[in-house]
Amino acid sequence: MPTLDLITGLAIETITHSVQTLLLLGFTGLLRFYFASYDYAYLRYWSFACFSYGFSELIRVTLGALGMGEIQISATSVQLAQAVALALQYLAIVYIALGTLDAIDKRQPSRLIRYLGYASAGLGGVIAWLSSNSLSVAISNPNQSFLQFLVPALLFFAIGIPMWSKIKAGIGPRLVACGFLFVAFKNLVVVAAIQTLSDRPLDWVIAVQGVFTVIFLAIVMVGIIIWLLESERNTSVRAIQRAEYLHTHDALTGVSNRAQLVLKIPYLIDFCRSNNRQLTVCLIGISRFKSINESLGIKGGDKVLKEVASRLRHFHKTPLAVARISGDVFAIVFDHLKSRHLLKDLGNELQQSLSIPITVGEKSVAISVGVGISRYPQHGTNAEILLNKATIALTESKRHHQPGVVFFERGMDDMFSQLLDMEPVLKRAFKNNEFLLYLQPQFDFDHQQLCGFEALIRWQHPERGLLSPAEFLPYIEQLGMTDTLDSWVLEKAAATLKRWHQKFDHCWPIAVNLSAQQFQHFQLIDQLQAVVDKYQIAPAALELEITETVAMSDLHNGMSVINKLRAMGFNVAIDDFGTGHSSLAYLRSLPISKIKIDRSFVSELQVNRTDATILKAMIRLAHGLGKRVIAEGIETEDQQMILQQLGCDMMQGYYYSPPMRLEFAEQLIERELKEGREPLPAPFAAAAI
Repeated sequence: MPTLDLITGLAIETITHSVQTLLLLGFTGLLRFYFASYDYAYLRYWSFACFSYGFSELIRVTLGALGMGEIQISATSVQLAQAVALALQYLAIVYIALGTLDAIDKRQPSRLIRYLGYASAGLGGVIAWLSSNSLSVAISNPNQSFLQFLVPALLFFAIGIPMWSKIKAGIGPRLVACGFLFVAFKNLVVVAAIQTLSDRPLDWVIAVQGVFTVIFLAIVMVGIIIWLLESERNTSVRAIQRAEYLHTHDALTGVSNRAQLVLKIPYLIDFCRSNNRQLTVCLIGISRFKSINESLGIKGGDKVLKEVASRLRHFHKTPLAVARISGDVFAIVFDHLKSRHLLKDLGNELQQSLSIPITVGEKSVAISVGVGISRYPQHGTNAEILLNKATIALTESKRHHQPGVVFFERGMDDMFSQLLDMEPVLKRAFKNNEFLLYLQPQFDFDHQQLCGFEALIRWQHPERGLLSPAEFLPYIEQLGMTDTLDSWVLEKAAATLKRWHQKFDHCWPIAVNLSAQQFQHFQLIDQLQAVVDKYQIAPAALELEITETVAMSDLHNGMSVINKLRAMGFNVAIDDFGTGHSSLAYLRSLPISKIKIDRSFVSELQVNRTDATILKAMIRLAHGLGKRVIAEGIETEDQQMILQQLGCDMMQGYYYSPPMRLEFAEQLIERELKEGREPLPAPFAAAAI
């Protein structure tokens, strides 16, 4: 008959195992919830660990209850139950180790490592069953103490020490590591007690050690919660830092953008003035970059641009600044050369450095560049003048059959008289209806169907053929004809919507980009109302897109305009989200319905885990504010899958369809209707006319 001390010890042990079971199973549910919210792999592994450990404790609770009730159990049943409990305990430790590897290295362990861990846990249970020779519920024989306490102690030391040493930042990870180390140290104390104490004190040690296990488990749980809170805060901070970085840097190449260079040049001029030095501004333009994009694709062209930026940054004569001025034009600034002859040699060296073939996939691309040079103080005393004159010199260098190194000279300004020559040509193009409206489809992720289009423009030149916007928009902007072009696009988009309503009895919304001039024009509201009345279309069918920079340039006026547009029934979207100023800070203030994430975030998704993390934070923030998210520039299936997992609502890019003429867009619509896919109802798309 069991003694009173034995019954008391069994009661304490059973109670502690019961508390551990409830604690572990409850934390399993909490970790699964956090995993569903954050999608961190280590949370999934640790939830499995809690479940395995909790089930192991449940078996011990059952054995303890049966022991106190003096219920007869066969020796084989007890041994088997103890072996299963120990195997589950080992499995829990394996899951803890796998989660820790993921948390430390930011990548999941290989399948081989996982399977070896699972097999080791099972083997430990088999060894425990084979070596078991005690009917006592309290495990105190040498074999069982080694398997239940010593082995886990060594494993927890192997987990806790690397975590403590490698994850240095944050209280949460340190608490988790401390919890693991405390459990390991407690187990060593228990093993020492088993080797030295007599039966009666040992029974109390075995019973009470479970209390310490509960305490240490609580420390681990608190540490994981703090870890997650710290991780979320760090993600938000990195997102804001990324947005601020993109405000001053080119998103693709990482060098400064034009605005940042313009701010930096005055300081460089002051330095040169005080040190009697001359400042040299070199603009570098890639020849026939359009053909590179056509042959390699946009992604290949992006790799070429990034390699050019990298070579400029690491040029052997260290520059003061490197910036990307426009699509295929870079600026590089020096201050250590005065001789024109030496500057000519410098330009030739830049050409030679950039002419080394660039490997893109299986192709090798050799590029040629033109170099335009202006200098302080000879050619100007401020940033805009120096950049403009370097641009003139670069344009002159590209006029030659082989791009060369050209200094700005007096009289070169005359070549910009061609800008004036372009004015009647462009006016004739408007009059003769030479511009074409192209439409790029947009698709809904959840419903996997067409949900709208973006309006784009092309010029069917009578002599040069079809021209992309990059070849004529700069002239239109410099000639002040942007309002004319924007009005043309609005009219064409509205006419297309009316045509679709008459032809299909349905319509898909068309997104139209508003320029800064048009958005800030006081007549925009009246113009849009006139278009709606003229074509008898629903305002919601004409979606208006403005860039984040434009919206932020005058936040008070921008919000006023957007509020009026929303009141009229128009949907307003922010284009190129994430590249403007203070994106996350001001998003809540903008009364918009949709944001379009800039393609720079999409292009590196497969290789840049940070971009995916930031993108997820942006999408969650937008959804939390009731705004839909569309990603542009999707070119691969992997990008689509990642964006869908991150919760993006809509998609657009060459992976689905390039911009197409109206007749091809209507063929796509006809296929959608034949397959029974009508336009999505609000809020998924604009209401039908």
